[in-house]
Amino acid sequence: MICSFCGYSFDVSEGKRGCGNCFGGCKAVHCPRCNYKNPEEPALIRKIKSVRKKDKDET
Repeated sequence: MICSFCGYSFDVSEGKRGCGNCFGGCKAVHCPRCNYKNPEEPALIRKIKSVRKKDKDET
């Protein structure tokens, strides 16, 4: 994932989840560098990226 604010590239598992400040529970991923709240990538987008990466690795 790339932070929309500072441009830092990080793995979703590195980011902080569930800040507790959002009504209904935080579902965003906070950047480990600047703590900016980034929306989580939809599952469909993650799937497309993994398929494209697999195709690149095979060629």
